[in-house]
Amino acid sequence: MSEPNSDSSHDLSHDTGQRPTSTWHRKAAMIVPLLMFFILAAVIDTSPVRDGETVHASAYFISVVARVVAMSAAILWFGREIVRQFPLAIDCWGWIVGVVGAALWIGVCALDLERQIIDWFALPDDWLPKRDGVNPFATYPSGAELASFLLMRFTLLAVCVPIAEELFLRGFVMRAFEAEDWPSLPLTEIGRNGLIIGTVYGIATHPAECFAAALWFSLVSWLMVKTGKFWNCVIAHGVTNLILGIYVCLTGTWHLW
Repeated sequence: MSEPNSDSSHDLSHDTGQRPTSTWHRKAAMIVPLLMFFILAAVIDTSPVRDGETVHASAYFISVVARVVAMSAAILWFGREIVRQFPLAIDCWGWIVGVVGAALWIGVCALDLERQIIDWFALPDDWLPKRDGVNPFATYPSGAELASFLLMRFTLLAVCVPIAEELFLRGFVMRAFEAEDWPSLPLTEIGRNGLIIGTVYGIATHPAECFAAALWFSLVSWLMVKTGKFWNCVIAHGVTNLILGIYVCLTGTWHLW
């Protein structure tokens, strides 16, 4: 698993004798799994129905399950194309960066630099968007329902989102900013423009944790260039999210959930 550059993203159709896939299919494989996340999050209304509730419990449960199912189905549907572009190869660096990234994210978020800047410039309190902040232990009855929710929530957090987001960002966006023929561009050859857009994406999608996001996404980009293995980035993403999810459940810092 430690062969250098074994995960370069060239078209393997010539090596396998298979017909090359269309540009549309290549692009869809990178985009559709994450698109499922945003579509279902938008169309399923989880707004509280009673005062004092953080979220509509049953609707939120359905939303999480629906995203796990839809994203998993999309990943499996495009599985052959995904593996064509990114052969399954990992090494220890993905695990190491995942653990370091989790410590970095938790430590930087604990400084609450974003809130300090808002207070310094006297900006409105609602300037930073907030996550759902759902406490599952207070939202769902203990037993099978709580266990089922936690299983689905951690599957979404540590499996589905890492695969889908890395496909979209490193599989498509960062390469597309570098080359017109982006499917043939190895991850190790993504240049300055792609690396910058990778960090900007992280900040834009995590505005309430923008400092942690800038450092974490830059760290995983370093991992990408160092090893050239796409699945190292997925492992790092999944490990960080898993540790973060456990940390949130143990400490009750639900705004990071």
